[in-house]
Amino acid sequence: MDVTTGSFLELLLADAEAEEFDAPPARARARGEPPETLAELDRQRLLALRLREILIGQRRNGAELRLLNDTANDLASLHDLDTILQAISDRARRLLNCDLAYISLNDEDESTYVKAASGNISGALRELRLPKGTGVGGLVARTGEPHHVLSYSEDDSIVHRPEIDKTVLAEGIRSLLGVPVKLKQSVIGVLLAAHRSPRTFSSRDISALAMLGAHAAVAIQNARLLAETQAAVADLRVANATIRSHAEDLERIADVHERLTRLVIHGKSVEDVVAVAAASASGAVALLDRDGAVVTAAGPAPLPPGPGLASVAARAQESGRSVVRDGLCAVPMIADSEVLGSVVMHGVAAVSDIDRRTLEVAALVASLVLVTRRRMAEVEARVRGELLEDLLATSAQDHDLLRHRASLLGVDLGARHVVVVARADPQVRDRLHTAANALARRSGGLATGRKDEVVLLLPGANPGAVAQEAVRELSGATSRPVTAGGAGGGGASIAAAYDEASRCVRALLALGRAGEAADARDLGFVGILFGSRPDIGSFIDATVGPLIEYDRDRGGSLLETTEVFCATGQNTTATAQAMHLHPNTVAQRLARIARLLGDSWREPDRMLEIQVALRLLKVGRR
Repeated sequence: MDVTTGSFLELLLADAEAEEFDAPPARARARGEPPETLAELDRQRLLALRLREILIGQRRNGAELRLLNDTANDLASLHDLDTILQAISDRARRLLNCDLAYISLNDEDESTYVKAASGNISGALRELRLPKGTGVGGLVARTGEPHHVLSYSEDDSIVHRPEIDKTVLAEGIRSLLGVPVKLKQSVIGVLLAAHRSPRTFSSRDISALAMLGAHAAVAIQNARLLAETQAAVADLRVANATIRSHAEDLERIADVHERLTRLVIHGKSVEDVVAVAAASASGAVALLDRDGAVVTAAGPAPLPPGPGLASVAARAQESGRSVVRDGLCAVPMIADSEVLGSVVMHGVAAVSDIDRRTLEVAALVASLVLVTRRRMAEVEARVRGELLEDLLATSAQDHDLLRHRASLLGVDLGARHVVVVARADPQVRDRLHTAANALARRSGGLATGRKDEVVLLLPGANPGAVAQEAVRELSGATSRPVTAGGAGGGGASIAAAYDEASRCVRALLALGRAGEAADARDLGFVGILFGSRPDIGSFIDATVGPLIEYDRDRGGSLLETTEVFCATGQNTTATAQAMHLHPNTVAQRLARIARLLGDSWREPDRMLEIQVALRLLKVGRR
């Protein structure tokens, strides 16, 4: 190695600038070296310059690798997506030694929007959104390939948009390079580097930025996965809390159900069910029948005024499910498709799910209690009815056996009793039977239902008073007029008392006194006729017998004329109009009636007897 060659090596070691490598040949020319020497020096200078470029490239590669390695380490330690994107922008700017670097991510509408920037001088860049295919970023997002321009504003290969060009102008961008950020061959964003003066981007720049983009894709995916994992963990925590809350609610419901079930086992009433429900729920609880009337209530809050409870209860019964409205919760009580009523909670600002479920359990148990009691009452009513039917039978009976059966039901046949026969509208027959059974059970008596009437055997000594009390209670239970007759009877006289009470009912109905109660004494003269041994036929014959014979023998209408004449207040003209006859014809008939019954037939006392006889005749014909 000669001295000149050593000079070039010294320059390389000194990391001299390229211009300094021209000095050795220049000195050789100044010394007058031969041409072959000068040619060799030029060749060695070129080799030294090439070696210098290789060394510079290796150093640059080493720096880039170190920067990328540091970037990878830094990104691995970051978890927040915004922080990661900002770090990528900062490293891209350092890696390419550019004026500006930024990263954009693709949106669901296939546009790309800037998420982080480094070196920007305006806020407009962070608000920029690029439709797919527009600008350098939009183009790279669409093609998935790197793209660079020497002068953005003068490049016609990209699609310009006013809002994009305005931002480019505000940032002073001239040269621009964009590489895709890919994840499994899918472009999720674009990493861009820019210069504010014209500059070409080498393949080395493109490769370096692409490598950083690859790191960015992994970091972005990790951050997203971490965010999804954290969200999933949060959801799991919420789910676990919900499950725990539901488990606690289930335990409370199970405890309420167990307590209510014990009430059924021990034969408790619906009042006890409502009390337990009120103690378990947040508010007060009331039980309403199917008509909206409050049967029982419990809890600290008083019953609210107005139709609120009945309204929400009716809504629940109509829908067949729980109804929550205005701080009220109503649950229908249904058994065998029959609505029995509703359980309603009130006195709270808001009804919780646990309160609703508590009421549903309470409604179920209350329905069971009501149905069980009804079945027991039906069995008891049947037994009581069978006993009363046996007592009413006219055939010979073992009275000792009947008294023993009655004693088992708490009925003392040796005490004084009243037989009450009651009738009402056939449409409420079932309700009348139910009310009669309840009255008999409560009074320590017996009841049975027949086709168009109910018969009761109730303790008491005053038939009229007992019958009136029965009418009051039965009318209230059926919401319809109830007519009843009473007769005293006990032991073997029960059948006879039934006959007398039944005649009293028929007499009341015939006299137009429906909805009243009476015994034979209350009916006065009519009652005497309807006594134990009435001679009604003789009375009718003695009073209006001639008229009956006349109509029968001659096909007349004197009985009808007499009845209408009495009904119209003994007015001849009104009688003629009612019977569609000429007044003279009516006058002739009245004269014939006077001849048959006597001239005194129109006197008040005689007229009363005639009217009674006509009524009794009508009753007898029914």
